This record gives sequence, C-alpha cells and structure tokens, in this order.
Amino acid sequence: MPRRAALLALCLLPGLAFGQAEEEQRLAEERVALARQVQGAEARLAAAEARGQAASDAATAAQARREAAAAAFAPLVPVLLRLSAWPAETILAAPGPSEEALQGLGILQGLARRSLQRAEALRLAELSATEAVALAAREAAAQRQAEAVLLAAIAALEPALASARERRARIAGAAAEAAQRAATLAAQARDLPGALARLRPAEAARPPPLPEGPAPRAVLPVAGRITRGFGAPAEGGPSQGISLAAAPAARVTSPCAGRVVFAGPFRSFGLLLIVDCGDGYHFVLAGLDRLDSGPGQQVLAGEPVGQLPRPVGRAPPLLYLELRRQTQPIDPRAWFVEPGAAG
Repeated sequence: MPRRAALLALCLLPGLAFGQAEEEQRLAEERVALARQVQGAEARLAAAEARGQAASDAATAAQARREAAAAAFAPLVPVLLRLSAWPAETILAAPGPSEEALQGLGILQGLARRSLQRAEALRLAELSATEAVALAAREAAAQRQAEAVLLAAIAALEPALASARERRARIAGAAAEAAQRAATLAAQARDLPGALARLRPAEAARPPPLPEGPAPRAVLPVAGRITRGFGAPAEGGPSQGISLAAAPAARVTSPCAGRVVFAGPFRSFGLLLIVDCGDGYHFVLAGLDRLDSGPGQQVLAGEPVGQLPRPVGRAPPLLYLELRRQTQPIDPRAWFVEPGAAG
C-alpha cells in the first residue's frame, strides 16, 4: 500500500499498530466494494420487478382484450358455418320477391364483412396476448436472475460484516467506551438537535456561517427513490430531511467518511445512526432495522452501516436522511451525485 494510504489508515484508526491500521483500511475498502455490489444488485432487482409487473399487467390486459374479441365473434360463428356449408340454401331458405332476396343478400354481405373484421380483431388480440405472455415470462426469468445475483452479493458481504464486528469487539478500548458513553447521553435528549449538541464538543455560541452547499461526494446511501424532499410538508412542520423508499432489507451505507457518534434506538426514529463527517457536518440516518456499526467506529464513504426492515404489507421501507451543520438542517441532496455519475 502506498505511504499516503497507510498514513490515512493511521489517521482513521488511532491507537492501532501500523499493520493493524493498514489491514483495517484494506478491509474497509473491501466492504465498500461489496456494499456497492449489493446496492447495484438491489437497484437492478427493483428495475426488474418494475418491468415484470408492467409486463404482467400488459399480459392481463391483452388476455382481457382477446376474451372480449372472442365474445364479440362467437355469435357470428353459427351463421358463418351455415353459410360455408350451404350458401345457396341459406340465401333461398325463405323464397320471396327478388327485391327481398337482393336485400337479404346485401345483409349477408355486410354480415360477412363484419365477421371478417371481428375475426381479424380476434387474430390480432390472440397475437398480442401471446406476445405479452411471452414477455412476462422473460421478465420473470430476468427477475429470478437478478434475485440470484443479489443473494450472491449478500452472501459475500455478510461474512465481511461479521468479521468486522468480531475484530472491533477485540480491539475496543477506552475510545470506544467514551464514544458509547456519549451516545448514551445523547439518547436521553428530547430531539435530534439536542442529541447532536451532546455529541459534539462545546462550540462558540454563534456558529460560523453555512456555506452555499457541499460539493457532490457520494451516491445516495440506499438504492431507492426520494419520496419526500427537504422542506416538504410533514407531521410537525416542513421536513428537515429527505425520505427514500427502498427494497425490503436494503443495505444502507455511510454517506461520508467519518466517525459514527451514535448508533441505537432514538425516540420515534427507530434505530438511528449519526456520522460525524467533519467540518461541522453530521449525517442522520433513521428507520434502520439492523446496525452494522457502533459509536466510535471510523467508516469510509460507501461502507455498509445498517439495513432497512422488511415492511408489513405492500408499503416499502423508508430511510430518513438528514444533513446538519452545527445542528442546523440543510438540504442533503447537494451532497450527492447521480448514481451513474459517481466515479
């Protein structure tokens, strides 16, 4: 490992021997790469599920059109069969004046044209339904393949997380204990600003002015879509963060490199994690079902820190995300780049 990276490892992991810090840096980068694979697989599975649902709906609609076309054509079948078997007898079944015979012939010709139109409509409906069913089958197969890829990525990530937990338990010392005491104190706060105030050292009464916004640094911490933006109406007033809907049990990663200063239950937020990103910035991630990091842990941007729950019913789980500077909420979207633009 280059000297610069080794020095970075030492800065991120104070108190560890050189070799230990170097190894921890390497393993952290490995977890970042594995988490990126899992989140990519989650995004592809979500897209496959959406396409599969659309294809299934299209197949259902095509089959309904086919049934309607068949129902419209069915009353004409007996007449067409009789005409094809006994055309003259059908026309002359009721002898009468020539004018009536000509009129009847015209009616039969119109019936024949209508029958041909409905037969063509039935043929097209049959073809459309067959193609739609085939597409739905292909999308179902693609979804199963995406599920298999996701399971393989999870199977690679989980041992890395378990190993990290074991190592942290072995090397935990006074710094981790101090971080846990600070987190315990923060958990007693009445709200998030109060918790952050207890987690950060005392600062000047008047914080420095906020910048226009941080430069884009990372992709969103979960593979999902924003369902509520910053400042949108919410219970208790405008939202001070953003909400992202994601897949059940989706993996959540750290939005920045920094130190976990809180990890645990907090008020109505469920399991909550706070990352100190430096320069007065703190990310708050709430709605987690599992935590993969604890107070005092140094994390890299993109390193897995938790997991969302499996929802009850059809509603997807939500990750609530806040970005605060000196306890003041700011729109976190300026922090992120589009997934496809991340380098």
